[in-house]
Formats: sequence, C-alpha cells, structure tokens
Amino acid sequence: MHEAWTHQLETWHDFYLLVGTAGVTLTGLVFVVVSLGPRIIAERQGHSVRAFLSPNAVYFTTTLVVSAMLMVPSLAAKAIGALLCTGAVGSLGYLVYTRAHEHWRRNKLPFLDWIWFIGLPFAAYGLLLLSGIGVWLQVTLALHGVAVALVLLLVVGIRNAWDMVIWVSQKDRR
Repeated sequence: MHEAWTHQLETWHDFYLLVGTAGVTLTGLVFVVVSLGPRIIAERQGHSVRAFLSPNAVYFTTTLVVSAMLMVPSLAAKAIGALLCTGAVGSLGYLVYTRAHEHWRRNKLPFLDWIWFIGLPFAAYGLLLLSGIGVWLQVTLALHGVAVALVLLLVVGIRNAWDMVIWVSQKDRR
C-alpha cells in the first residue's frame, strides 16, 4: 500500500513543483502591491488590510507549503492527511479571523467581491480539508482535490492581488 502511495505522489511531482514555484513567486507579487501604495495602505485601518490583502499572502504560502510537503520523500499518507487537515482548519480559522465578510457588508462592496474574497477561499480550504481526509484514507482522487484547491487558491490570489493593484492605483490618483 505504501509503495502505491509513493508512486502516486511521484506522478504528481512536476505539478507540485510548478504550483509551489508559482506560490513563492506570487508571494512576491503581494509585496509589490504593497510597495505600489504604502501610504494608502498605511492610512487604511489595519483590519481592512488584514481582511483583503493579507489573505493573498496566505493563499500563496499555502500553495508553497502544501506543494513542498507533498514532495517530501517517503512521507506517510496519514501524516500528509493530518497536516493537510490541520492546515486547512487553521486557514479557515484565519479567514474567519480576518472578518472579510463584515468589511464586505459594511463597505457595501459588490457581490462579485464576496465571491472572490470570501466564498472561493472558503471553498478552496474546505476542499483542502476534505482532500486531507481523503489522503488520510488513501483515496486515489484525494490528490486531485488537493490540486484543484491549490490552483483555486492561486487563481483567487492572483485575481485579488490584481483587484488590490487597481484599488491602490485609483486611491493614489485622488
């Protein structure tokens, strides 16, 4: 059974190498966004930045950490499953802590922003949690779920970082 698991992880090696590299590279993008308008970001209340900008760094870091973990040779499926579940629950807790939904409602932002800043991140981490359970149980399709969750986090992070760039550039003109 362990040999089958190891072989399955080996078939995903290039994917996780690519996704992990993208995660670390895109983390740098968040720093670029912040450097575009540090005065604007500094003027905003800390909880607004925490709700909308900081989670992008967490999405990208999640892709890096999960990809790196899945590339560790001979790491048991139960250990990976437990780590995925722990990380997903922690990340869901972090999303609740940011109170993005409150800020979305208070600032009367469009529903599309709710989808990208709240709905899709919760869905991605929920899928990562379910996939962690699947990895724990060595369900063959569990790694597909992990892959979908990581790609979703990358796409959400890219879109939200771009949204922040647009927002910062519009605020900078005022």
